[in-house]
Amino acid sequence: MTLNFFLGGAICMGLLVISLFFLRFWTKTRDRLFLFFAAAFVLLLIEWAIRTFTSMSADSGTEVYLIRLLAFVMLIAAIVDKNRRA
Repeated sequence: MTLNFFLGGAICMGLLVISLFFLRFWTKTRDRLFLFFAAAFVLLLIEWAIRTFTSMSADSGTEVYLIRLLAFVMLIAAIVDKNRRA
């Protein structure tokens, strides 16, 4: 169980770093693509934090996967938005 907390925390930290990375590029370029990507990775961070730090089994918690679905929809919308503006 301790290893699960450690690996979950490492994944959460990695997702936070990725979202801050995209946020930094957004502040430099003001391109909406980077803002959407940062928000999507924050949603993935929230999803991983909920699944890691609560006592959910692998089969339960299908509501949490809606957060992941929203994050992936946000990524797709950002890519489509970037291609339509170009």
